[in-house]
Amino acid sequence: MTRALILAERNFDTWHQQYLRGEAIAPLPYGLEALERHGFQLEWARRQEAAPWRKPRDVFEHRTGIPVERAIRGARLAAEADVVIALLEQQGYAVGRAKRWSIPPYARTPLVIWTCWLADELVTATPRRRSWLLRNVAAADLITYFGPSGADVLADMGFSAERILELTWGVTTAFYAPGDRARDIQVLAVGQDRGRDYGSLLAAFEALDFPLDLVCKPENIAGLRVPANVRLHGTVGMAEYRALLQRAQVVAVPTHELVYPTGSSVALEAASTGCAVVATATPGLSAYFDDGVDGRLVPRGDVDGWRRVLRELVTDEPQRERLGAAARERVVRRNSSEVMWRELAQALDERGLTTTSRTAT
Repeated sequence: MTRALILAERNFDTWHQQYLRGEAIAPLPYGLEALERHGFQLEWARRQEAAPWRKPRDVFEHRTGIPVERAIRGARLAAEADVVIALLEQQGYAVGRAKRWSIPPYARTPLVIWTCWLADELVTATPRRRSWLLRNVAAADLITYFGPSGADVLADMGFSAERILELTWGVTTAFYAPGDRARDIQVLAVGQDRGRDYGSLLAAFEALDFPLDLVCKPENIAGLRVPANVRLHGTVGMAEYRALLQRAQVVAVPTHELVYPTGSSVALEAASTGCAVVATATPGLSAYFDDGVDGRLVPRGDVDGWRRVLRELVTDEPQRERLGAAARERVVRRNSSEVMWRELAQALDERGLTTTSRTAT
């Protein structure tokens, strides 16, 4: 049994209670409970919300950008743990510094930092900010990332191949499953991060005669012309989001190209519900879909391409059903949270960072 201390922004106790009430998509965030099926005993450092020093703590963490409470509270657990896993990168900064300064117990416990935006931020940051980020993560034993572009970035920053790992992004396929409602939304687009290319999608809909249902923040489309056939929904909760995916015939995921695979969560969650997915052919999203087999891919910024593919799919129900069924099968087989955490468990064993591998050597 491998004992893992999890440092995460989420309060796992609260999350699990929400799951039992049907308010969360999995027993633990990101489907992390899958690690337990691979021989891990999970412990997590809790954040004290009722503490009298909550306000100074919040001020310190906000000003420094380094969450410290979970690292401090987790020190006792870290002394008994075989590995520390930080979700996401910020949760690893304090431990990374402790290892760098040889502060026990973190100095001797392997640290895995599970990142999403680190590689992208290293590319776009100012030199001063980049230096600060690297000081926080340089002592990590393993840094994981998503998307093929991350490898070159991290290598350029001095990380050896043995200290980085590309993971397959995985979604909770049991929650994002096909529904029993009619698919009465012709085209749906969802997404709130800076990587969305809504300019190209909205331009395409200026010459289409069917509607687009768009779920995003107002700032995502600020300054863009919104055609009359676009219905804006603002942001929605988790249950409504899943219901929209289950009702959609086609889900459009237009993106720019970033280092991290922006758009992958929505694209894979939509695919998991059996939608026909159309996505921008970035390296990240192209890794998850084969054009014409289990999705459709459009070149970056190709307004005419978006218009042509969407018109084709809206009028071709057999193609939509074929693509949706193939997409669901592929996600269950290759892009579930179970697959993602199995990859990490295997990598930790192969690289000598878990109890089994260290005992074997």
